[in-house]
Amino acid sequence: MKNFVKLMCIVTLGISTAAPCFAGFKEHFDLGQQYLSNYQYSGAITEFKSALRINYLDNSARIGLINSYIARGTYYANTDKDYAKAADDYRAALFYLVYYPNANQVKNSSQAIVQVTSNLNQCLNEIKFDTSAQNRFNTAKQLRAEGNFAAAAYEFNQALGDTSLIKDSFEQTGDIMKLLGNDTKAAEYYKKAVSVAPEDIQLRLSYAKMLDKLKQEDEAVEQYNFILSKTTDNKDVLYALERIYKRKLEESPNDAAVTANLGAIMQKEGNFDEALRYYSKAEYLDPSNINTRLNVGTLYQQKGDYKTAITAYDSVLIIYPDNVQANLYKAQSLAAMGDSKGALDLYKKVLAKEPNNEIAQNEMLNMVKDTMTTAQFVDYIKKNNPGNAANVLYTYALDLHKQNKLADAMTLYNEVIKLDSSNSEAYVNLAIAQGQDKNYDAALATLNTANTKFPNNAQVSDAIKSISAQSTDEKLETAANYYNNKDYQSAINEYLKIKPATSDTMLGIASAYQNMGDNDKAIEYYKQALNLAPTNSDIAYYIAALYSETGDSTNALTYAQKAITLNKTNKQAQELLESLNAQLASQELDKAISLFDSEQYNESLVILNKILASEPNDSYALYYRGMIYDTQKKYKEAITDYKKAISSNPDLTIINYLIGVDYDMLEQYKNAISYYKAFTATYSEDDDYLKYAKTRITELEPYAK
Repeated sequence: MKNFVKLMCIVTLGISTAAPCFAGFKEHFDLGQQYLSNYQYSGAITEFKSALRINYLDNSARIGLINSYIARGTYYANTDKDYAKAADDYRAALFYLVYYPNANQVKNSSQAIVQVTSNLNQCLNEIKFDTSAQNRFNTAKQLRAEGNFAAAAYEFNQALGDTSLIKDSFEQTGDIMKLLGNDTKAAEYYKKAVSVAPEDIQLRLSYAKMLDKLKQEDEAVEQYNFILSKTTDNKDVLYALERIYKRKLEESPNDAAVTANLGAIMQKEGNFDEALRYYSKAEYLDPSNINTRLNVGTLYQQKGDYKTAITAYDSVLIIYPDNVQANLYKAQSLAAMGDSKGALDLYKKVLAKEPNNEIAQNEMLNMVKDTMTTAQFVDYIKKNNPGNAANVLYTYALDLHKQNKLADAMTLYNEVIKLDSSNSEAYVNLAIAQGQDKNYDAALATLNTANTKFPNNAQVSDAIKSISAQSTDEKLETAANYYNNKDYQSAINEYLKIKPATSDTMLGIASAYQNMGDNDKAIEYYKQALNLAPTNSDIAYYIAALYSETGDSTNALTYAQKAITLNKTNKQAQELLESLNAQLASQELDKAISLFDSEQYNESLVILNKILASEPNDSYALYYRGMIYDTQKKYKEAITDYKKAISSNPDLTIINYLIGVDYDMLEQYKNAISYYKAFTATYSEDDDYLKYAKTRITELEPYAK
């Protein structure tokens, strides 16, 4: 297989001048560039991601991150032959090339997109990756569970060929964009998901909040209103709508619809006096709007003034006797006044017009259950409707669940399971409610029980994966927040909760311990990370560096060599290994010098020979071996070492004196004079060495001619 093209420098990196400067951004960006230039791709990825979280619009940080992913992916593919890891990095690069940026940025990166896509496809072919939509979706969920959000989002977008996966794929991508701080793209993907699943209220709420955050008020209002039409009152939604409509009313003070809508919002908030004021103005502006009259009725109904409410409803029913809402609200008011027969008659009238009207159905049932606790209602249904108790309770549980009344919903789901253990959906919905309540352990326990009973049920299997992913995502995000806030112990606790452990979670723990100054623990978890990612050269280097810091040269040397074995181009590991070798050589030299000083020449010579075998130009080793040769009267050998030593280290001027003496002993007086003169010309101390050299120059000059 041919090597992958390494697409470094898609464009020149640099701080973007088009975007504002954010606190902390430059530090992360500069570190990212530094790590990338030093081939520390994982570190570069971390820093560029941090920079983008601070300013998601910065194109330079995005490109730096793309280059880092491509470089690491290329390393994994070409050097490690780890095509699965390489594929994940190419996926992440393509996410930031294709899905994260705007259309113009995508267009400008077309050449890079083609090449990276080619690289990714080569990797997928190598690992025989199943490219079916379902497998790509499952892969995306697994990647998200592992915290590899960018690669996950890429795969979610490859699963769109299966219509059953489109909604979830778009929603998951929107969630990931939100996690990464790209609100514009998050809204874009939530909108796509809503178009596929318009009745998904939670999805619409995510979309509405994102539109509101982006100041797209008209679109946000449309989504908020839809949510209110399908759910019980939502305070956050109401406050958002109040803020938006008050601004609209300032712009159009005589708009009857805006005025009435503001009244409805005030009513839902419980501000009845203000609501009536707005309703009165709306009726004045548009007397024909019966919705305003209905709203007035519901307002008095909320206040408990049921007679006035009924008067308002009757004013509508005189003109429109079959109006479903007027009949329904009047029935509710009659029921509240204790007129059960009148209420039931109107509920029946409503159901005659709309047989599936859930409100009328539920209100008839609520005439019983509203006076009871959940437990009492369960007992009542079991006693009065034993043949259909499971279905009634399940329907009620779903309703409570939709209203986010999780505790009551979970109570009813448990009762349904007791009555009908074959209802797999009850298990799944119970687990979903437990997950919404952040009780992931209980949710997984429920699903594991369901999986035992329904081993081939896709809903159960999917729920297990979804809840596991949610649990992992929350723990990862929580751990990252703790880490970024320098609460390292809390970060460690969160990372430890993630099962199964991954190299990334172990690296997070190790890094936290390192920041806490606990190098022993940091080394322990770096080793666990290396066990989970045994081909990762960077992790081996981190261990070596920490051992070096603690003074454990032996282990430092072992792991530095391992890092280079895993990656011959690991520059930091190479530099550390050179430093460690230099330290060991220095220690050996000190030992040799000590032996020399104690006149253990043979022992000293053994060590010096060993040093010079690996470092033949070590000036001090040559110097001391020369002096040992002098003691052995091996003057020629001594002269050879002395000359090499002074060539390597000209500051050792005493060597000229020693060479002069050795030539003197060999009766090579001309050479002796030459080195004596070189010594006297550079030696500044007025001592016996200088005096002797000058004397011998004078004495030997007659013999040198």
